[in-house]
Amino acid sequence: MHFQRTSSHVSRCFSAFLLWMTLPGCSTPEPSRPQVPPPNPELQASLDAQDAEPPRQELDWSAMEGLMMGAAVTAPSHDQSPAAARDDARQAQGRSEDAAWHALVLKTFQGDEDGQAARLWATQLAALVPPLTPGIGVHVDGKGAMVLFGRYENWEDPQSAKDMETLHGLRVNGKRIFGPIIRTVVYPPRDPADLHPHELLALRHSQPATRILYTLEIGVWGDFDSGELPDQVRRQQAESQVASLRQSGIPAYFHHDPVSRLSTVTVGVFDESAVDPASSLLSPEAERWQKQFPFRLTNGEELRLPIPGRPDLGVVPQRSRLVLVPEF
Repeated sequence: MHFQRTSSHVSRCFSAFLLWMTLPGCSTPEPSRPQVPPPNPELQASLDAQDAEPPRQELDWSAMEGLMMGAAVTAPSHDQSPAAARDDARQAQGRSEDAAWHALVLKTFQGDEDGQAARLWATQLAALVPPLTPGIGVHVDGKGAMVLFGRYENWEDPQSAKDMETLHGLRVNGKRIFGPIIRTVVYPPRDPADLHPHELLALRHSQPATRILYTLEIGVWGDFDSGELPDQVRRQQAESQVASLRQSGIPAYFHHDPVSRLSTVTVGVFDESAVDPASSLLSPEAERWQKQFPFRLTNGEELRLPIPGRPDLGVVPQRSRLVLVPEF
């Protein structure tokens, strides 16, 4: 009997406990957790709107400075000096095509033709994250300016992958400093007075208002990893071919690409009407030049290749082709 009363008493107490647990305000409180700080819209806009054209006035870095207070930041560090990473028109001398390099783009500034906004942003970034300073540079071209990081000979350089990974993961109090980081090839600026009159870049410079310019590529010169055609010889061959064509009254041009290390030879210049976008047919003028120069020669000889998807048809010479005139 005593056991039954005790059991009944325990059962009633347990039932009462369950009822108490279901009453409003009587549940066991959750362990306290720190409050998540509210988002900062101004900071988010500053960090994420990487593709938007920035204002020309001084940028508001107060939000970022607030995050930087007391935060531990590690960033890639380079041995090169800031001057070595910075590209400036005053530093470009002669036709040094081999001075092109690869870099990571931290931010673009469309329309910033004097680079003022880009340099301001780069200076503020260097002040806020000093370990980045040696690798930061600014490049200005006809479209605007870019803030760059690093200077790599090619994308096989293992340092480029390490820097990309580090920059992607660089955060201050959990906030990413950079938006999308892209790779680019940086061509040193050219002084228009230094351009050869038969260079394609000179042609582009003479018609800055024309959005699309085509030319017919009829030849290419390159070493192709053979070790038999040094850069200087390759450039001389292309320029000699252009000079020979011009002696015959043909408007020929050359272009030296510092990245591919190829020199191309082209004839004629055409606007956007040179090719019909719907039918891909050439205009009468462009077709006339292609009939005169039907093949694209490689180091002065016809290069015969199999037809894609039809190896049974044998090999045919490469045809000449319309290409865009490179940007100045």
